[in-house]
Amino acid sequence: MATSKAKPTDATGKLREKLIQENAEAVQESANQMAMATAQKVVALETEVIDATKPNRAEVIVDEPTIVSAADETVTIRVVEDIESMTFGAGNFYSFKSGQKYQVERDLALHLKDKGYLANTI
Repeated sequence: MATSKAKPTDATGKLREKLIQENAEAVQESANQMAMATAQKVVALETEVIDATKPNRAEVIVDEPTIVSAADETVTIRVVEDIESMTFGAGNFYSFKSGQKYQVERDLALHLKDKGYLANTI
C-alpha cells in the first residue's frame, strides 16, 4: 500500500502516518508471537506423552503404539480421531485427542485397536 508523505504543516496527516507505522509494528509483533506459540504446540504434540494409565483423565489419544516395558504392560499410543468420555471398565472414563501421544495399559490399547481407533497395530 503506497502512502504519500504528509506535508510538514498537515498535523492530521503526520499523526495518521505515525499511527500506521505503530500499527504495522504491533501487527508484526503479534504475528511473531503467534508463530512462536504455534511452533511450541507442534513440538509438544510430537514429544509429549500423557500418562493415561489411570482412568478419569481429561484427554487421551491413540495412533502408533510402542511397548514401553513388557513388565508393566503399558504402551504408547495415538488415536486417529477424537474420543470423548469413553467408558472402559466400571467407572473409568477416557477422552483422547487425535495426534496426542498417550501411555495406556495394554488392554485399553487392544480395545481401541479392535474398535479401529489406532492407526497402527500393537
